Amino acid sequence: MKRQNFIVLAFFILLGSAGAFAQSRPVAKSLSAQAGQDKTIELSWELPAKSQPKILGAQIFRRPRPYAETQDLDGDIPIAEVDASKRNYTDVLTTNGSYFYAVVAVTEKGPYKIIIPGMNATSYGVRPKVAAAKQEEPSAKEDNALPKMDQEKLTESQKELLYADQKMRKAPLPYPGTLLGFDNGKAKMSAEAQKSAAELGGKRYRPAVPIKSPYFFEEDMFSPDGGDDYTLFETLRAGLAPKKYAQSVELLKDYLSVHREKAAGERAQFYLGESHYFCKDYKSAIRCFLSVQDAFPELSKQWIDSSLDLLVIE
Repeated sequence: MKRQNFIVLAFFILLGSAGAFAQSRPVAKSLSAQAGQDKTIELSWELPAKSQPKILGAQIFRRPRPYAETQDLDGDIPIAEVDASKRNYTDVLTTNGSYFYAVVAVTEKGPYKIIIPGMNATSYGVRPKVAAAKQEEPSAKEDNALPKMDQEKLTESQKELLYADQKMRKAPLPYPGTLLGFDNGKAKMSAEAQKSAAELGGKRYRPAVPIKSPYFFEEDMFSPDGGDDYTLFETLRAGLAPKKYAQSVELLKDYLSVHREKAAGERAQFYLGESHYFCKDYKSAIRCFLSVQDAFPELSKQWIDSSLDLLVIE
């Protein structure tokens, strides 16, 4: 009888554990920020269907610098707070510049403050679009239309210079060399002009913002029971997690030298790309991210774009 009671008790304990395991942490994911119209930024994200503790809403944070770690939220005031049913938000800006965003889930126990770059925090700044200024209509004084009586006095060659609406064509100023016949040779730039052009050509249009911390998939944040997932977890704990990036490259290459289950192998390839990235081997990083682009399209694009920004082509 005692043995049967023990079996029943064990069954309910396992059932409760399975239910808890099926629930996710209250962390937003797939955060996307895109420039909208008239100085707006369109945000979208996802929230887990079930979480512990339960999600009641989300707080949206914005600042001109990346959110790289949880401490970056200290002292920041959310620009908005929405309920759990919302999955998007339009941020209306009053100033120009590049902005970074983070979305923090609000639970029944309060805000679940955690920053995971590329998951609930954007890795790149987004600049709002500015509407083009309206061109004013030319005034009557600027109009090229000729009075009717003047048009009657025009010669045939002058009439050929009229548009269909009876306005004179604006002729470009002649280049003196063409008129005087000494423009046969190629124009040469002075040494000073060439130097200025080289300096301008070497400058970036926008500064490259490197990603500061590696991204970890949720499956690899807790020690699994065994198999390829467990081996990958131990590999990450020995190399990428403590930020021993050169060692991480060798460990992950060794892990991938053996045939692995598809999902674990794809994640390992992504982690190998991150390890190359932080070793500043951006070409190898790009190759790794391209190989798993179909499995992780949004994440791979962010890391590929950053690698290309930082890649120095000799």
